[in-house]
Amino acid sequence: MYFHLDRAPVVSRTPSNWAKPSERFSIVVLPFPNLPGDRSQDSLADVLNDELTTRLSRLPASFVISRTTAFTYKGKPIDVRQIGKDLGVRYVLEGSVQPSGDRLRVNAQLIDTESDAHLWADQFDENRSNLLQMQDDIVGRIGRAMHLKVTAEMGRLAQTHAANPNAEDLAWRCRAAFTRTYFTSESDAAYRPCEQALQIDPENVRALAVLSFKFIRRFFTLAGPDRQADLRRADELASLAIKIDPDFYHSYNAKGGVLVAQGRYQEAIDAYRRALMLNPSAISFGSPDAYNLLGEPEQAIAYADKAMRRSPNDPFSAILYGQKAQAYGILHDYQEALVWIRRAETGDPDNPNYRLTRSALLALAGQEADARATMQRYLASPNAPVRTITQWQRVLLPTDSPRVLAWRQKWIEGLRKAGLPE
Repeated sequence: MYFHLDRAPVVSRTPSNWAKPSERFSIVVLPFPNLPGDRSQDSLADVLNDELTTRLSRLPASFVISRTTAFTYKGKPIDVRQIGKDLGVRYVLEGSVQPSGDRLRVNAQLIDTESDAHLWADQFDENRSNLLQMQDDIVGRIGRAMHLKVTAEMGRLAQTHAANPNAEDLAWRCRAAFTRTYFTSESDAAYRPCEQALQIDPENVRALAVLSFKFIRRFFTLAGPDRQADLRRADELASLAIKIDPDFYHSYNAKGGVLVAQGRYQEAIDAYRRALMLNPSAISFGSPDAYNLLGEPEQAIAYADKAMRRSPNDPFSAILYGQKAQAYGILHDYQEALVWIRRAETGDPDNPNYRLTRSALLALAGQEADARATMQRYLASPNAPVRTITQWQRVLLPTDSPRVLAWRQKWIEGLRKAGLPE
């Protein structure tokens, strides 16, 4: 259920030379009113506004109007187009807070000040029993959704400068394409703007971090001719990005992926925690993998669940689904594992590894006919990266966890029953 605030013209109190919206991602977070009008609840709404403003201001290349200025609009009728002209911003984030007993409903929506179009809206229902956790969950989910909008917008702005692109334009274009095409056959081509950005500026941190994911993905999907060369290149890019700017969160997500690939799982978790500290709305999609390989599937499930609550419609959700399937496999809960691997296949149908996983899980769940049929479809795919059990064993990441080693024995049993050749 979305909401619409009554709007009326607001008299401009700012100089006319501020009227041109910033070419950067520019936004104001307007005060969230309490729908019942209970002034005693204003403090919670004010905190949410303050936190959202802080989170958005941490995003690189963003222009965020201060909380003090935003609160001059509190309790007043709103004309979004006029606000855009008054403050020189392209976007308005507005919403409402509605308490009801021990629950709290927060509505939020993103509006384009030039067209008055509603670009994104969501509703959040949270428990008030843990106020700080509730604030973190709401702000984190909105911040994550907003970050995806920032990425898409910066990619759009970069396209407008295509005739004479600079390194940052190209890096933003690459970041937007990375989000849009990560699971498609276009994935490698999407990184070309990053490579072009680095030709112009070899120390562009955004391009370095995003390009690292090209080689991380190739390593994990077995898509390149030399996995170790891909891993070395990913490490070089992520490490250089961190060296140049130790406060850019995305570099730590890239480094975390490298560390998982190197078998340094606790260090990977530490890198992902650093990324989350720098950007609390970020999601580190490698964390469940690291926990699984440490033999802590419960932690992997807990992290994946929290990430999905923070960003329920995330374009990278298939990764979390696949990791949950692995975690339930380690726990020998094959039926639940099948639920999640099917969701992963739906989210990333071009990834043949999910079909391989499903065939083994079907066999372990006693559904051998379905397992063999699924395996045959997997082997018939020209993109199937592993075609024998021996090949599969060669690409396993190291672990000394008894739980994981026991699971791998069961896994081989499932692959054999499904019909994967030796």
